[in-house]
Amino acid sequence: MARIWFYNIPYHGHVNPTLPLVRELAARGNEITYFAGPAFAQRIAATGAQAGEYSRADAFVTSRDNNHLIHQGGLVAGSLHMLLGDILEEVAVGRPDLIMFDVSAPWGNVASRRFAIPSVAAYPHLPFYWRTTLNKPRVLRKTAAAVRPGQGHWRVLGRRMTEIVRDYRLRKFGDINVLSTSAALKILFLTRYFQPYADHFDSSYVYVGPTIDIHRPEEPMVLEKGADQQLIYIAVGTLYKANVDFFRACMEAFADPRYAVILSIGKAVDPGSLGEIPPNFTVAQFVPQLQILQAADLFITHGGMSSINEAVVFDVPMVIVPNTVEQAINAARLEELACGLYLDQADLTVESLRAAARRVLAEPELSQGLPRLRQSFAEAGGPPMAADAIDGLKERLGIA
Repeated sequence: MARIWFYNIPYHGHVNPTLPLVRELAARGNEITYFAGPAFAQRIAATGAQAGEYSRADAFVTSRDNNHLIHQGGLVAGSLHMLLGDILEEVAVGRPDLIMFDVSAPWGNVASRRFAIPSVAAYPHLPFYWRTTLNKPRVLRKTAAAVRPGQGHWRVLGRRMTEIVRDYRLRKFGDINVLSTSAALKILFLTRYFQPYADHFDSSYVYVGPTIDIHRPEEPMVLEKGADQQLIYIAVGTLYKANVDFFRACMEAFADPRYAVILSIGKAVDPGSLGEIPPNFTVAQFVPQLQILQAADLFITHGGMSSINEAVVFDVPMVIVPNTVEQAINAARLEELACGLYLDQADLTVESLRAAARRVLAEPELSQGLPRLRQSFAEAGGPPMAADAIDGLKERLGIA
């Protein structure tokens, strides 16, 4: 029986894809301790794993108002600096057989290297490859904006990285790089078909497809949709605070009786700040996404992997308006695969939003790739394949 410690960050888009794998590993007799914060303790326990506790509940600070890539990197570095000392002490004493970690939880990578413990990295999103960014003009423009200097973010990140390397005697910055990892095995919850430049990634990258719990409990809602209306669902995630102007542009673009529109705004936005709501709109801070996608004709989304995967499962074409570089890469790939249109925020107007939606709704060739992408999900091995890969690593390394 192998003892596995799994480190993650306390966000649904990172934890949710891993839980079916954790359940599979536990069913195969592994003893798993999973660190992801108290909000996930009950769901972790339901997989057969034990919920571990981070020493600092205040280590995970989000910034909903700023999606600057270097700013977010500084926040991750801050979490690492607060947590790493206690984690290293715990690993030194507990000595698990295997360490698993989300790539956004670099303390797992540091601990595995420090104590020469084999590791497995989990990717809830596409791994970084420079060609993916540089060869797409819109993605390159998004990247340039996301790393621009002048706001102090680079200085903060540099200071925190220097402190980490000094205080924990790391040999190099690469030990805490969230863009790549030295893990012997990488589990990706997407398909190689979706991966741009797939040939760049060797056999240590195991693509097992998305893990989507289509039976997860949701509070149902009544869908206000006439027989002659098309249903447009708009949701742009909860990690970053969406621009109120974007929601207002959506209301202006689709205030049309031909559409029934469900607008999910998240808890960071006050519904009262939106102004007058068109009569064909339903606005809520949270909605049952799976229920809505089963009925939707179009999904206007930020392009996060979880939302993309759920739309593909229910054959819903997309207009993708990305917030981040990661989402821009997803948007470019979805457009390449004919699953919808990429609408750059730099080009966003009421008119361009309306035109993109009308095109996707009216031109089937813009979404003709959805069945092929959905088929790639079905052909992926899922949690059993991921567990087999981990068992193979354990066997090669002599881990019982």
